[in-house]
Amino acid sequence: MIQDIFPHHYHNEYRPEPPKPRDYVFGYEDGRVILKSEDWFFRYEDLPEGTEVTYLFAMDDHNCYYWEGLASLSHVTISRMDLRPFQPRFTAFAAIAGWQIVQWMNNNRYCGRCGRENKQDSKERAMRCPECDRVVYPTIMPAVIVGVLNKETDQLLVTKYSQSHSAYNRYALVAGFNEVGETIEETVSREVKEETGLDVENIRYYKSQPWPFTSTLLLGFYCDVKGSAEIHIDEDELKLAKWADRDEEIDSMDNASLTTEMIQNFLKGKEL
Repeated sequence: MIQDIFPHHYHNEYRPEPPKPRDYVFGYEDGRVILKSEDWFFRYEDLPEGTEVTYLFAMDDHNCYYWEGLASLSHVTISRMDLRPFQPRFTAFAAIAGWQIVQWMNNNRYCGRCGRENKQDSKERAMRCPECDRVVYPTIMPAVIVGVLNKETDQLLVTKYSQSHSAYNRYALVAGFNEVGETIEETVSREVKEETGLDVENIRYYKSQPWPFTSTLLLGFYCDVKGSAEIHIDEDELKLAKWADRDEEIDSMDNASLTTEMIQNFLKGKEL
């Protein structure tokens, strides 16, 4: 998955310090990611002398920063989704994690209570209002990825999103966001029922994944269909949902996502 960058290490502690020449600098233009060349990112030494940059986090022994003016330099851009297969992977993960933080800062430039311009807090990753002292932390939205299994037929429920819901056109699993006052297990049951009409049981946690593309924390679960296995899709959400066999070809894109890993577990014959 995209955050699996060993032996590199992502340090998300908020410890701002002056940039060094070889530190990374990220920038974003019209929703796209700015690169120095087609296969590499900017370093602080590439910027005009004395440029003030915003601290993000550290990757290995190098700090990572954001500079709003990066597009003023000679550069190329790629779409955010092009970071999924980008190599080396640790730089791709750093760039998309940086995008999540920058989006949060831009979306909270002004205080939602009194309207004053927020300031970056000096001690923690937060936006603080100098007038009313309201603090806003980074947005992280919990969502579920659900692998529904039919134990009687040894099949996995796979889906494809409707075009009105998502531009992603490959196979996926049932997915959805947690609602107010709802346990994450209740989210699993509700999303499966809403999207496919199926009831489930034996809900079991698999693993989680940070997904900076949508400021989401994904929580993966497997579960078993309960009762009827007849599918009734919500056409606003899905254009297809079907039971797939283990020997079926299921195109689920690259290995960047939790969804792909969960589908591959099934295709490899793992006990789920």
